[in-house]
Amino acid sequence: MTESKPMSVLLVASQLPPVTSGVSRSVDRLRRGLIERGHRVDAVSALADRGLTYGEYRMHFIARRFARFARFTEGYDVVGLHGPSPFCSELFLARTALARRRPAVVYTHHFQVMVEAAGRGRGAMYRAQLGVNTAQERLARVADEVVVTSPSYRDLLAEAGVPGAHVIPWGVDAVAPAGADTPEDVTARSNGPLRVLFVGQMRPYKGVPVLLEALDGLPEVEATLVGGGLDEQQYRELARRRGLTNARFVGRVDHDELLAAYRSHDVIVLPSINELEAFGMVLLEGMSAGLIPVCSDLPGLGDVVGDTGRVVPRRDPDALRGALASLAAQPAERARLSKSARARAATFTWERSVADYEAVLATAVLSNADRGRSISANPTTRRQR
Repeated sequence: MTESKPMSVLLVASQLPPVTSGVSRSVDRLRRGLIERGHRVDAVSALADRGLTYGEYRMHFIARRFARFARFTEGYDVVGLHGPSPFCSELFLARTALARRRPAVVYTHHFQVMVEAAGRGRGAMYRAQLGVNTAQERLARVADEVVVTSPSYRDLLAEAGVPGAHVIPWGVDAVAPAGADTPEDVTARSNGPLRVLFVGQMRPYKGVPVLLEALDGLPEVEATLVGGGLDEQQYRELARRRGLTNARFVGRVDHDELLAAYRSHDVIVLPSINELEAFGMVLLEGMSAGLIPVCSDLPGLGDVVGDTGRVVPRRDPDALRGALASLAAQPAERARLSKSARARAATFTWERSVADYEAVLATAVLSNADRGRSISANPTTRRQR
């Protein structure tokens, strides 16, 4: 690949470090990778501005900056907008459509937005019930280029009238490279009950209650739940009421403790219940350590797992219980899937992700320059997407 000329890049995202989330981590890795490749990169998080919280979402007042659109984006060749972020990414795209002169815009569609009665699982949804053709997806057409993280999301956007999205999966930092297992790791994975690991925020869309129900009556499986959040105490109480002795909550852990957890388990589980979960970076992390991925049938997750694990219907504890019981009873199959998962995870590299993003950003800059020349030559021309 021909190296891109140095670009000035502004990344706009809902979250950045020190916030812990998949979006935060991936955008920060993209920022650092582009800087290492010689580009000037600034990043701004919507969380830097005050906002209003509604269930799973935060409505960000950063949108006020977009009223001064020309000043906000001045000096940048390209803006990498990461969404959806309610009223933030939408307004930015709408303002982009109205701007006569603007930098190139690359819009990355991370997930589908679904708000169900402030996170209580009932009520009107922010996105259309059909799952396509939302305002966010329609506005994506004004961007010079659109990026998604999986083929499933490329197809969803194409169905909504946004064809040609670039598929750029996120990378993974290897938790345990091939051959790195210690004798203790091998023993832990071959003896005793099936050891299942959940890693994530204790939030409604993560599906922790589904996992707890699946564990009920499954003594051949032991689960460790890593992570904190507003609902952690509620889930601990739910496990207590169910009398679960095979579910252990450990709360937030440091990096070394998390690595040790990955290396001492058999399965990484992600029982999320809606499209707020779109990629599942923890699946890749677990797979890189040889853990077998078990996840819900959400768009994107199956693209990560491939044929290395089990994909079960969302909100279906019986199906999840069956998948875990099957793996517990088949040690030879576990060994095969573990090897396959580790090999598949090795193909998801940050180097490739950053290089592919760099190419899309450069393409957008060229496209925007052509658009600018067209407008200069014919001031009445309006670009159609």
